[in-house]
Amino acid sequence: MIDPRLRHLGIYAYDVDLLVPFYERWFNMIVADIGIGSTGDKVAFMTADPTEHHQLAIATGRKENTPGFNQVSFLLDTLEELVALTRAMVREGVQILQQKNHGNSWSVYVADPEGNRLEIYAYSTWYVSQPVWWPMDMLISGADEIRADTERRVGETPGTTSRDAWIADMTRRIDARKAQNDARN
Repeated sequence: MIDPRLRHLGIYAYDVDLLVPFYERWFNMIVADIGIGSTGDKVAFMTADPTEHHQLAIATGRKENTPGFNQVSFLLDTLEELVALTRAMVREGVQILQQKNHGNSWSVYVADPEGNRLEIYAYSTWYVSQPVWWPMDMLISGADEIRADTERRVGETPGTTSRDAWIADMTRRIDARKAQNDARN
């Protein structure tokens, strides 16, 4: 059974650098990655869970007098489930907005009936510094082909590591953040 689970939110900000310390201080989050996306917007990926690359994605690009909502994201167990769900959604007329290979995960972005952006994703076994948006098309390629392409790209990308090594590092960093905040309280 394909069972998407809510995992993270994306918000637009006027000033990413203003929001990051707030979430560090009050929610024990750390910056997992920060960079400039393909749209030119600065994106900070924050987490307080060492098994989640990010629970909150904060991106510049918020417009005056508009909400900061960007997306709601749901996790699947496998790439195979993601490919199957993507194809089923297309068959039933769900609007596909984007498909992205992030290296550390594979994602499909869809619109709900009111046009709200949803991400459905599955983790890979690698960690790649974000933001990364490699092309992929789950309507043409199957899971094995996508996984092989990801492995090739990861091998060509400096600074990659295994997901397990990344989780161990995130655990250490989150524990240090919690200790620092506990000492301040």
